[in-house]
Amino acid sequence: MIYENNEEKRSTLWRTVLTVSSVLIVIIAVFFIVKLFTDNPLEGTWVSDEGDITLTFTDERDSVSVQSGSVSVTTECSVDKSTKVLTVHVSDELIKEQAENSDGDVTETQLRDLLDDIEGTYEYNIENTTLTLTEREYGNQMVFEKN
Repeated sequence: MIYENNEEKRSTLWRTVLTVSSVLIVIIAVFFIVKLFTDNPLEGTWVSDEGDITLTFTDERDSVSVQSGSVSVTTECSVDKSTKVLTVHVSDELIKEQAENSDGDVTETQLRDLLDDIEGTYEYNIENTTLTLTEREYGNQMVFEKN
C-alpha cells in the first residue's frame, strides 16, 4: 500500500490527486464551453445538391471560399448564431485583387458572376450533414451536403 501506515503522507497524496483532477475537470469544462459559444457552426466544406457550387468556411467567421468548376473566390461573410443568419458580402476590391493574383486564369467578370449566385442574406439550418440556406428576401433555397 502507498506509504504503508503513514496517515499524514496518504492524506497529502489524496489532496494532491483531488486538486489535480479538479483542475483538469475545470480546464476541460472551460474548453467545451468556449468551443460551444465561439465555434462556427458552418465550418467545413459544403457541396450543393446540384454539385455546381462548393462553399468552404474556415475557422474564422469572416470569410467563405466559393468554388464552381475551376473558378474559386474568397469573400467576406458574417455568421450570427443567435438568429441563425448568414450574410455574404462582396467587395469589389477583393474581386479585383483575386483576379490580378490569378495571373489571368480568371477574370473579374467570372468572379463577380460566381459571387452573384451566393451574395445576400440567408437564414441557415443544419440538420445532420445538410445545410439549407433560405434567402430572406425571396425565400429561395439552396441545399448543401457536408463534404
